[in-house]
This record gives sequence, C-alpha cells and structure tokens, in this order.
Amino acid sequence: MKVIINDNQKGLLFHNGILKNILGSGKYSFFGNKTVEKLAVGEEIASAGCTLRKILDCPDSNGQVSEVTVKNGEICLHYVDGCFEKCLTAGRHAFWNDGGSHEFMVISTDAPKITDIPVTILSRLTAGFVTEILVPEQCRAVIYYNGKPSEYLESGRYFYWNGAVKITSRIYSMRVRELCIAGQEILTKDKVGVRVNFVLNWKITDYIKVSETTEDIDRNVYTAAQLALRDYLGGKTMDELLSDRENIGNEMLGELKKRTDGMYVEIVSAGIKDVILPGEIAAIMNTVLAAEKRAQANVITRREEVASTRSLLNTAKLLEENKTLRRLKELEYIEKIFANVGEITVDARSSLLNQLAQIIGEKDE
Repeated sequence: MKVIINDNQKGLLFHNGILKNILGSGKYSFFGNKTVEKLAVGEEIASAGCTLRKILDCPDSNGQVSEVTVKNGEICLHYVDGCFEKCLTAGRHAFWNDGGSHEFMVISTDAPKITDIPVTILSRLTAGFVTEILVPEQCRAVIYYNGKPSEYLESGRYFYWNGAVKITSRIYSMRVRELCIAGQEILTKDKVGVRVNFVLNWKITDYIKVSETTEDIDRNVYTAAQLALRDYLGGKTMDELLSDRENIGNEMLGELKKRTDGMYVEIVSAGIKDVILPGEIAAIMNTVLAAEKRAQANVITRREEVASTRSLLNTAKLLEENKTLRRLKELEYIEKIFANVGEITVDARSSLLNQLAQIIGEKDE
C-alpha cells in the first residue's frame, strides 16, 4: 500500500486497528494489514479510528501537539499565531503544532458577567456561549440572575456567560414618552355620551423602584390616566367640556399626579386632543351655532342701519339750519351729475345762467 501525506496533513498509522505511529508529510509504502488515517493539521485533532488519549499517549506525539483541558464551569479561548480562533468548552482538546502557535486562555464562568475579554472577541462568540445585553442611550436596565435582580446598568453593551446562572433583563427608557388614550367613551354630567382623545406625556423618575414595585409600568400609567379621565370628565357638562378645554387639561394634570403618586413616574403634561360628539348632537350644535351667527349678523346689520340713519338725520338738520351749506351740497350733487353727462344742450332764447339755474331750482337775478 502506498500513501502520500501532504504538508498540511498528519497521518495515523494503524496495524490491525491499533495505533502504531504518527506520520509526517511524505510518501510511504506499507505491507500487511495496515491502514493510514489522514488528519488536517489546521483543525482540532479528532480521529475516527482511536481516541484522543491514544494519540496523545503515542510517543510520536511528543513535541507535535499542543493540548488543553477545560473543566466544567470553564471555557477556553483558543488563539492561533496570536489571533483568536474559537471558544472551547469542557473537555480535552489538542492541536497539531504544524498548524501554528497555539495559546489557550482558560476562564471560569462562575461569575456571570464578563469583564476581562475584549468586545471584539466576545462579538465573535456564538449565542451558545454568551448573552449580549444592549442598553440604549437614555435607558437603564435591571439584570436578573436566576430571576433575582442583581445588577443595575447604565447605557452600554454588556456580555454574560451562558452558564449555571440564567440571565434575563428588563430595559427602562428614561425619556419623556407620549401616551394617547384614544376613543374613550364618557357620559357627561348632563347625560351626553361623548368620545374623547386624551394625550399625556410622562417619564420614569426611579427605574429601580419601578422594577421592584411594578410589573408593567406602561399599563399602570394607562389605567390610572383612563380612570382619572372618566371620573373627572364625568363631573363636567358637555358645554363645560367644549368651552374650557385648556383649563380642564391643567386640572387633569393635577388629578393624574395624584393618581400616579407612588408609581415613581412624573406626569409632564396632559390635555384633551379631540372631543367627538354623537351625530345627532353634532347636528344640533351646528344648528345652534348657525342660529347664533345669524343673530350676531342681524345685530350688526341693525346697528349699522341705525348709525346710518342717525348720520342722515344729523346731515338733514344741518342743511335745514344752514342755507349756504344746503347750497354747497346742491352744487356738489350737480357736479357729480355733470361729471357723468356726455353733453349739455342749451336754448339760445334764454341765457345760459338762467337755464342752469332752472336745473338747480333757482333763477338768475
């Protein structure tokens, strides 16, 4: 039997199924019941014909193999020629020295949080080894070890071992957030059913206390706002609701602050966005509004008519009392008439002044 082993290979020589030698690169000839298994030097040593222990116990392995043993509760970072290759789990691992210079960093996973490994390496580990928790800007996180709160984190990127401790997290935004209660049906004090869209802005003031006292802070704030809206607006008539919305928003803000006292949140602002009336009520309101506007228009018209009549009366009194003023007024009107007349025909039998005087009602003397 002739066998060729390349430079990137090692050979395991078996005689009657028993490992005899480790072969380097080259060409070999064998006789008898012998077989050769080829292994890549760039990969972890793993044989189909024998165990790793048998290979390491073979005298030919001396100086050719680098090995490491990883215990339970540990992981090993494997570096080849100074570069991170992969992460090794519990067990015995061996690599051919022809594949490069091997270095091993064994790390205990008893402490769940990873603090001494560069992020560039951690990001290359599979999800089976680590849990990554990313806390965005202006957010905070509570980390639970086996369901028990154990760490409180600022914004950043964190890694934890997937070991005996189960890691879970809850992230809380510290930003001001908007909550909209849309289409809330409310019966007013005067028994009119309306739908209200209500908006409030709020933020968490103490996320640690929130995590200890509340399962779902968003739902709790929503419920508190909904109940406050029902109780407060239920005591208002429809006219009050429509005419004093700004003041109602301010009063609702104070009511909400009372309702959320002890929730470790701050209500920043609150207000009614829309009030939606039933169809028949809306029609009646439009009719009333149209009638009001017509009445206002009539009042303004009458006021102007009275003012105009009063002005005419004053003018008439002045003209009656002052003959010269009356004469000037007549001439003013004649001037306006003549300005719109294309031509004037006069009779040669009478003087021009007498004819003009006749037009204005007087005779030339």
